[in-house]
Parts: sequence; C-alpha cells; structure tokens
Amino acid sequence: MPRLVSLLLLASIHGSTTLLAAPVLENRGDAVAWQTSEWTLRGLPEVSNPFDPEEMALDLALRGPDGIERRIPAFWYQEFERSLVEGVQQLAPTGTPEWRVRFTPTDPGMHEAALVVSRRGFVDTTTPLLRFEVAPAPKPFHGWSRVSADGRTLATSDGTPLLLVGANVCWGGARATYDYDDWFPALEAHGGNFARLWLAPWSMGIEHQPGTLNRYDLGEAWELDHVFDLAAAHGTHLVLAMDHHGMFMANDPAWGGSNNFWTRASPYAVENGGPCVSPNAFFTSPEAASLYRKRLRYMIARYGASPWLLSWQFFNEIDNAYLPRSDLVHDDVLAWHRDTARWLRAADPYDHLVSTSLTGASDRPDYWTMPEMDFTVYHSYGEADPALHVARLAADFVERYGKPMMIGEIGTNAGSWRIADDPYLRGFRQGLWGGLLGGSVGTSMPWWWEDIHADHAYPFFGVVSEVVRTVRWHEHAWRPMSFPNADSPPRRFGNAIADGAPFDADLALNRLRLNPVSGVAAIPSPLAAGRAAERLSAYLHGRRQPHLQQHARFEAWFAEEARLVVGIDSTAANARLRVLVDGAEVHAFEVVDKDGMGVPSREIDAEFAVSIPPGRHTIEVVHDGEDWVLLSRLRLERVRPSTFDGGWEFGADAIGLRADDRAVLYVRSPHVAWPAGALRFNPPLLEGASVTVESWPVGGWAVRWIDSREGRVVHEQSLAHTGGPLTLSLPNFREDLVGLLMPDGPDSSETQASRR
Repeated sequence: MPRLVSLLLLASIHGSTTLLAAPVLENRGDAVAWQTSEWTLRGLPEVSNPFDPEEMALDLALRGPDGIERRIPAFWYQEFERSLVEGVQQLAPTGTPEWRVRFTPTDPGMHEAALVVSRRGFVDTTTPLLRFEVAPAPKPFHGWSRVSADGRTLATSDGTPLLLVGANVCWGGARATYDYDDWFPALEAHGGNFARLWLAPWSMGIEHQPGTLNRYDLGEAWELDHVFDLAAAHGTHLVLAMDHHGMFMANDPAWGGSNNFWTRASPYAVENGGPCVSPNAFFTSPEAASLYRKRLRYMIARYGASPWLLSWQFFNEIDNAYLPRSDLVHDDVLAWHRDTARWLRAADPYDHLVSTSLTGASDRPDYWTMPEMDFTVYHSYGEADPALHVARLAADFVERYGKPMMIGEIGTNAGSWRIADDPYLRGFRQGLWGGLLGGSVGTSMPWWWEDIHADHAYPFFGVVSEVVRTVRWHEHAWRPMSFPNADSPPRRFGNAIADGAPFDADLALNRLRLNPVSGVAAIPSPLAAGRAAERLSAYLHGRRQPHLQQHARFEAWFAEEARLVVGIDSTAANARLRVLVDGAEVHAFEVVDKDGMGVPSREIDAEFAVSIPPGRHTIEVVHDGEDWVLLSRLRLERVRPSTFDGGWEFGADAIGLRADDRAVLYVRSPHVAWPAGALRFNPPLLEGASVTVESWPVGGWAVRWIDSREGRVVHEQSLAHTGGPLTLSLPNFREDLVGLLMPDGPDSSETQASRR
C-alpha cells in the first residue's frame, strides 16, 4: 500500500467550485482490522485556531465493506519526546504541529476514504479520494465495549461477555507517564484488564488550565496518547473521566480548599477569560455548551478510535459540587447530562458507552433512569462489611435501574490508603469480591493505586482472574445467588450470660458521612461491638439531613461501675449532644463550631464519660442541632456478655453468582467483616461452618475451596445431590474463602488439569 497519496481537493465555497492545493495523505502504517490506523494530512490551508471546527473542520468520510459511511474527525497534533530527569518527567516538542486522523477499521477488505472540509460554516465535500485494502486482524479481537443483550452486563460487539478486573489509575506522580509504564504491566501480569483515568489540571488535562479554552494543551494530550498506547499493549479497558468535581468548586472549604479549581484553573471561568460567571453557568450557557462540544469532538478525533476506550465519563462525583458546596443546581446539571450525552452519542462514530459518577452513598435516580446513561456508578468508601454491602448495592442497582452497574471507586478510607486500618487488606479483598459477586460489571475498582503498587496488592486481582478463568466465566450467563438464613443481627438481645466476665469495647462506627445506616444496634458481645459499624454512624446528622441517621441507639447489659465514653471530633455547626438512658436524659454536652469549616478537623477533640447503672439498658446519643456532629469514639466499659434475641449467632456469610451448572461463592468469617477484626493478626478459627445454596440441580458436583489471599486450594471434595437446597460444609478457616461449585466430570477434570 502506498505511504503517500496526493489528493485533488475540489471545494464548493459560496456556491462556486474552487481548486485548493492538493493535500497529501500520509499513511503512518499498514491498515489492519482492529488496529488503530493513523494518517497525516498535509498541504491544507492555515487557520488561526486549528482546534476550532467553526474555523475549519476536517472529517474523513470512511466507507468499509459493510457499506456504512462513518465520519471521522481529524485533529491538530504535536509530537513530543519524554525524558526522566531526577525522577521527574520532562516533555519536549519535536517537529512541527500537523493534522492527523485516526480510525480503527473493523473488517478486512477494500475501504474508501473521502475528505470533507468545512470552513467557516460552509461544507466542502470531495469525491472519493482513496481506495485502500485493510488486512485481516492477526488474532481474534472481540470488538467495542457494549451493553450486553441482557441489558444488565457488559459485552463486546461480537457478544462476548466483558468482565472487568482492575482499579483506578487516574494520574501519575512526578514520573507521569513513566508511572503507567510500571502500573499497566503489573496489572496485566495479575489478570487485570481495566483502569480509570482522570483529565485534571495536574494530569492529562487538555482544557484544564487558563488559556486552554478551545486551544488544547498538546503536551497533556500526548501524555494521554501514551497511556492509550500502553492500554492497547496490555489489554486494558479505559474509563475516561473528563472532569472532576473540583473544576466546579470556587469557595468550598472541603479538602482544605485544595479542590477549589474553578477560579484557579477552569478556562471557562470569567476570571480566566471564559464565558461563565459561575460554575452553574457552565451547565446553562449556550456558549459554554458549544465550547465543550468542541472539546468532545477533539476527544473523539484523538482517542475515540481506540477499541480500549470502554466509556466516556463526563464527571467524577459532580454532586460533590452541589449547593451549598458550590452553586450547582441539580436540575441544570441533570439537563446538561441528557443533552450533552445525546450530542456525544450522535457525534461518536464508534458509539462508545457514556456515563458519569456521583459521590458515595448517593442514589440519584434522575441520573440513572436516563436512557442516555449506559450504566450506573457507585463510589464506596469506609462502608462496613464491604463484601456483603457492596454485593447488595450492586444487585439492587442492577435490579432497580435495569442496566449494568459499576463500583467505580472503593476504599476502606476516603482520605488515604490507611494501611494501618486494614493491615492485612481484608477490607480490600472483601470489596473486590463484593463487586464481582454482586453482579456488577466486574470487581469493585479500588482507589489508592500508587499504594496498591508500592505494597504489591496485585496478587488479589490475580486470584479473581484465575477463578474467572477456571469457571469459564465468559461461556455462561450468571445471576446472583440467595442463601437461606442469611439474616442480619437482631436489634435486640436476650439474656445475660450468668458467669460471663464483663468486657470493655469501642463500638466500631461507620465513617462515611452520607451512609444511611439504621442507627440501632444490640451489643451482647465484643464481636457485636466490632461489627457495630454496620449499624451505627460516626456522623450524627442534624435537621439539615433528616433522611439520614440522627441519633445512635444501642442496647446492652451493664455490670457494676459501667460507663459510656463519648468522643467528639468536630462539627459542622453548633449543636447539643444528650445521652439518654432508657429515655431519660442523664448528660448533655454543648458542641461549639470553632473553625466554621464544616469539614472533619478534630477541632473539638474532646471526650466525656457517663456512668451507667447495672442492668439492661437502652442508650441513646441524641443530637440536637442543624448540621452533623462527628464522633471519634463510643466506648462501653464493663458490659456483661449476653445472647442475641432468639439465640441468633454470627456465622459465616456468603455471596455468590451462579450459572445453570456452576457457581462462585465468597465466604467471609464473621470475625473479619471489616472493620471488625481488621487489626487481629490471627482471627479465631471458624470450625464446622456451612453455607446452603438454594435450589441446586441433581447430579454429581465438585467443590473446591480456595484461600482468597494466595489462590491456594485448601479443600476439594465430590458430592452427589438429589435436588433442592445444597448444604456445603466449609473447611476450617480464619478469614475468607472462595468456593467453586462445578460439575464433577470431564469439565471439572479439565479445569483441575489446567490449574496444575
């Protein structure tokens, strides 16, 4: 195939035919199916702003063997060279800027290409300019990312199920793209196939600094090119978050003001020469909408051709910038999503998926019921018992919204990796499996990628990937499992244990500010205290958030000289805490907002203690105030052990997905439901436990139990089943297990041989 082709361009301008200079189309490599082809366009008229399609827009009209014409926009490009100087990436431009066009042919055979030129609103079309042959793909490629036929999972365009295993890898450090040179191979080596990126003022933000409005930063764009090239080399599907919430914050005290990028960085802000007098104006101004769509056109031109682009994601947690944290109005932002997604879907010749993201514990049906959002997204931080909690969230979202669901971010802490709070990465593992086995699009996607790499947590992804391969995940349709007797702890307890020694315990508290937990718990044992985070929030919300938990109420048997110790971290407004014992007030504490910041800050850092009389009592910590108070501690001293109401006991908890003849289960000891037991080096041995699977078919079955930390098989057995519920005995274990239930026969033998 020729590398240089001269093209005679006939342009109709103002109704007359004008012969323009003959541009040269340089093919930068052979055209191969499912590989991105890149051409350089030379000999075109100069324009004052090559990023503005109103001044001149170039589109390649491409027709393949299927007869469908696709319009592929061209883009303005500058080559760069990178170097690493004392651990810091340096970029240097090389050569001169030029026009390029990228596309990915999907079928081998003869193709036709014609150049379409628009100058100042007048469209100039050409006759077919070039015929060229596309070679077959050297190996099978499954295609673009799509919503599957069932509407609830992802698949590739040939119908192959697409299961995502990976993490957020949103930006590099000082080494920038060199970090990705390390991260993507490490992820691939452990079966990972997914990463999420951000465009932001500090990384790969092409229109995220003053002076870049419709004049994009070509160095940042080149960095993103490099990351896309790495994704293709390592089989990594990418979600591209095109803005984060901080770009729309002007005076928000959260994060110490570090996310207030509106006036500091947004080229749309009037302070930086843009058209918008406020963040909300970005979502209502026709001029801003026009400018943003020009950026989207450029993104489509430069990155849309990549088959590894899973989805465009408009924002990271845009509701973080809602009133009163900024001036964003829900209805305006919602309408913007609808209208812009429609425009994007019409403009994107590859029909990539479209979504956005919201804060943790936010369920905003107006977003997810929009047909323009292809899948739902939830961000989970600090939520107790992440395996069961996230699995239930995923199943609930899929059922309610009838579309795929992604746990787009997860972490045991929203502020840092905080390995000290999860030193054995139990919460980390539980979160991964909760997403996978709740029926979301794959694993939950952890945050804190630099720490994942530094602490080499990748093997946990490897265990997931090996399980997926072993059960031949992509050959089956999976659905959530239900488990009989999988009840939550009762809110009340029974009798005190006569000879039980009193215990002291700090109640574990849920530290996700918007988590709507029940606020009611029974504390009959140290284990119940350790698992109180599933019921009790550290945030006591006031009248401003009446739909969230307002008080903390718990029951316990108390011995002589018992006490309740209440620690207070900070508050968003002046408030009054009252302690009630069986409904009678016994203590009150005035909480004064010292810093006026409305963010957790340890501004108060105080404790008070209340004596509790012996006997069975209901304790309430009641909050009288406008906004939240953050507790640092709820400690019970000299509590008598007792039983739960009805003799209920904590047992092994299970989640799972099943196909018609196989299942994957994740079983977690009650002693390590994060944050419970997080700091215990050697949790209690769980002996003689079992789980029951509902409605399992007749036949012979192979059961394999795997240690989720190492992927090591700890027990295997064969069993015959006559139908109905199937009870599986668990090997003795301390933390968690992954179970594979498969036909006992040639299929099982084959997978065992492949494992060996």
